[in-house]
Order: sequence, then structure tokens, then C-alpha cells
Amino acid sequence: MGTRVIASNVLANGLRTEFADTYEVIRNRQSDSRLAKVMDLSIGATNREHDFAYFEAAPHMAYWERHTTIPTDAMDSTTFNVPIYEWGRRVPWSKWDRKDDQTQTLMQMARMAGQSAALLPERFFFDLLQGGTATLPATINAPDGVGFFNATDGDGNDRFGASGGNTKAGTGTTAATILSDFYDMIVRFKQFEDGKDQPLLGDEVLEGGFCLIFPVQMTEAFEQAFLMKRPGLIGTAGTPSNVVADASRNVDLWGTPRLTDVDDWYGFLSSAPKQATFFIDREGVQEFTALEGDNNSDSNRSKAEEYIQWESRSSGAIALPYAAIQTTR
Repeated sequence: MGTRVIASNVLANGLRTEFADTYEVIRNRQSDSRLAKVMDLSIGATNREHDFAYFEAAPHMAYWERHTTIPTDAMDSTTFNVPIYEWGRRVPWSKWDRKDDQTQTLMQMARMAGQSAALLPERFFFDLLQGGTATLPATINAPDGVGFFNATDGDGNDRFGASGGNTKAGTGTTAATILSDFYDMIVRFKQFEDGKDQPLLGDEVLEGGFCLIFPVQMTEAFEQAFLMKRPGLIGTAGTPSNVVADASRNVDLWGTPRLTDVDDWYGFLSSAPKQATFFIDREGVQEFTALEGDNNSDSNRSKAEEYIQWESRSSGAIALPYAAIQTTR
């Protein structure tokens, strides 16, 4: 096999370079800023895998009848494991092609491959959200033994004590049905229990707002439901209003092409005590080169092949997902 040539179209003498930056000027190598609302990005790693644990909810006070033994209830705990994966990309080329590149942009364009490491947390998140393996090498369960969204937990009980758990059937894809399903989602959050027959989430958490993630095909319906004012929703007939705005509910809309199902959408609590997902970082992105002047590559010396490559180590996982509800169709 001969030396790889990836730049043959840019070798012609007299090549014009006005459009050499066609892809360089596109800024698509950064995670969406809304990711921090639905994923904890602050967790570091020190090993190739980590075990996490937490105590289940503590018991609540109960009536202690005089002359009887005090009520007792044992504590329980949950553990879960998160492996760290290696990520990388190499871009090779012939050193002769690099020297003859008429645009003189090969290195800076190749470095965009390294910049894409910034997208890994977002790509992890959408794999976790959809139970997919487009980026992550394996599907991942939540600490309670089932997937991100499920009606029951790993013991077969109603997840978070609510019938239907953190997934629910939607009623439609119009603005009116989406708005109705949004309030059904709020009701479901309020129905969650802490495992000790008490409400899990206080009103102050729900008042902290929501991040709604939906496929781009539903953009018009979501914007109609949450952004546009329409006559007769609240107050007298004909008065322009928006029920969500009038109720002072803070809603961030995130329409994304990363969702593969065109009518499933997701609601996240923006001020959840713990986010439903997290990114865990072992080693940030590192760049390595094998260029003519490095004098460190047998491939370069024997085949005139150079390359630049990037490596990192990280993973994504699901925490106990009481901060997220899926609406399905």
C-alpha cells in the first residue's frame, strides 16, 4: 500500500485560495451551551474506571406509641460503575503533498479534528438520552438497574414511586398537545417519591425552570407553544397571551438534529439537586505529531508519511435520573 494522499485537489499550480476557509469558518466543534443545564461537566477521574455509591433516602419520622418499641427502618445504598474510554483521531498525509499544498492550510484544517474533542460530552449525552451507541461503545444503565427512561426500576417497582416512572405517553405533536403534555410532565415530577412515601422534589426545584429537548422537526410546534402569544388562552377572549409566560415558568428550548425519533421529546429540571447525566474526564485532549522536522517517525523517514493525532480519555454516564422525563409518541 502506497503513501496515503489526501490533498490531491489542492496541488494544482496557480490554485485560487479565496474559498480555502470554507470549512474553517464553520464553528461546529463546540458543545451546545445548554448542555450544562442537563449534564454535570465537573467530575474528574483518576483511574481507568470508578465505582460510585450513595445512600438511599433516610427514613422519615413516624408515630411512636407510648410503651412500644421505637419505629425502625434500616438504611440502604446503591453502587454503580463507570468505565473510562480512550478516544483518538489521526490525520496522515504525504510530506510532499504538504509542501505542495497551494492553499497552505493543511495543518490548521487538520487541527479541526482535535477541536472536535470538545463535542464529546454532547455526543455522550445524546447516546445516553437515546440508549444508543453512535459514540459510546456500549449502552449504559442508570444506577437503579434500568435505562435512562423507564416505568419501573430494577426491582420492578414504580420508578420514583410514580406510575409510569420517568417516561410518559404524549397526546400529540401540535402546540396545544405539547403544552398539555408539558403540564402533565410537571404533574409527574410532583408525583415522584423518595422511596419512603414522601414527595421527592419541592416546588422550588420546579420553579427553577426546565430545559426541553426536542427533534428539529417539532421546532414550529414548540415555538408556538412556548414563545408565541395567542388570543384567548388566559383572560378575556381575544387577549393575546401565553400560558407558560403568564405563569412565570422559565423554559429553555433546545431543538436538535441529534435526536433520531421525530416526535419524542424530553424535559429536564434546570435546577435539579443532581443532574441526570454526567461527563467524567480522565485526560484532556493531547496532540502528537510526526513531521519531517520531528525526526521521530520511522513512517516519515521510510514512507514520507507525516501525521498529526489527538488522544483523550473520558466517559459519560447516567446518575439517578429523577431530573428528567421522556414524552413518547
